[in-house]
Amino acid sequence: MGRLISRYFTLATNRHDHSNKERSRSMPWKKNAYAFAFCIVASSVLSSALQAEDSREPSRFTYARLYCGADGETHFQDVTAELREMNFAPPAPPIHIGSDLSTSRAFFGGFEAGWGARDLQTHLNHPTPAVQFGIVLQGVFSITSTAGETRHLQPGAVFRLEDTAPCKGHITVVGNQPGFLMFVR
Repeated sequence: MGRLISRYFTLATNRHDHSNKERSRSMPWKKNAYAFAFCIVASSVLSSALQAEDSREPSRFTYARLYCGADGETHFQDVTAELREMNFAPPAPPIHIGSDLSTSRAFFGGFEAGWGARDLQTHLNHPTPAVQFGIVLQGVFSITSTAGETRHLQPGAVFRLEDTAPCKGHITVVGNQPGFLMFVR
């Protein structure tokens, strides 16, 4: 019985060593894939950081604007709002205020993970129902203009949608987790 158990462990160990060798041979492509994925994520983060660079100064705030061109196509533009220092809530220290826009409504929108992915596959654009600001509260939203530019908006991102009908619109896709926006009209 002792020999049988010893023989079993010897075979199991050899099989385990063989599978480790197989695994180590397949690892270089996995390491390369992980390195490639890391580079994609890092470049996306860097791109987002560069787009919002002006927003690091408290007297300037930059957001994405999606507008309709004369040809009915949608385009992105970065808009920088100049803010001026003022006593907003004394006795608290002054803050920077600007772009005093009139609004009539603010509401939340909840989106299922992957919302809009089918629209992207079928190239189904939709216009915004009204000119409005959107603020990403949770999740990742990718908005693609008819001109082909895509913006990946992370939590904290502010954007303005102006592509109302008869404009061709845009496509919005939610990432792999549910997403939440606050809309301000």
